[in-house]
Amino acid sequence: MTDWLAVQSIATVVLVITSASAIVYAGLQLRNEREYRAVANLEKQLSFFLSDNFAAARRRLAEDRLDREGLQPLDPEDPPISSLEVLDFYEHLALLVKKGHLEIYDVWHTFYEWAQPVYVDLQIVIEKDDGPFADHYNDLKRLMRQMDDIQLRRMHKRNANHWSLWTPDRIIEHYKFELEAGGRARRTRRRRMAAQPEDLRADLEAAAEHSGPPEKMEAAQEEMVGAAEKTGDRNA
Repeated sequence: MTDWLAVQSIATVVLVITSASAIVYAGLQLRNEREYRAVANLEKQLSFFLSDNFAAARRRLAEDRLDREGLQPLDPEDPPISSLEVLDFYEHLALLVKKGHLEIYDVWHTFYEWAQPVYVDLQIVIEKDDGPFADHYNDLKRLMRQMDDIQLRRMHKRNANHWSLWTPDRIIEHYKFELEAGGRARRTRRRRMAAQPEDLRADLEAAAEHSGPPEKMEAAQEEMVGAAEKTGDRNA
């Protein structure tokens, strides 16, 4: 005689396993789709960052911030318009991270070396409690804290000094690079590190370590160079 109770139990187990498998598969599909969209969004933001229009905005900021003596005085109540153009882009990135359209690691990996010197230079504009922009860049403040955390974790492996990377001299160097490069992507960190004094090179090497395995770093750099070449020679 057929034991229908046993058959029903087996069928129930099979149904549960099948349902669980379907849920797991759907979850993997959703995760893969989210990752694909995050990469597509990152490429879109990188293309805009390297575009002629935004490269010109970055150059204008460098021109507005530098003079023959170094960094110009900055009025937190009336910053250069170019500074707001650049900060607004990073605020937009921060919003995309907040909404889950970009991964924080990807944004840090791609934009940190550009965003951080600008943020430190303009910090008095962004974070002045009673300033006109006190509540304008809240998402950017959060993003920079998150990226700093990633940077610090990476650099602590080498016992490097995180803040030594963003002294006024380093900020000036960043702006000079923007003026000289005309918006082109940094082709390799090693090439730029080779020109640094030996006492600073260790910190820069530690910062470069954040890119992960060499092949991943080189792949990311090639992607950025390719995007730059598509948008034209920024030296023109």
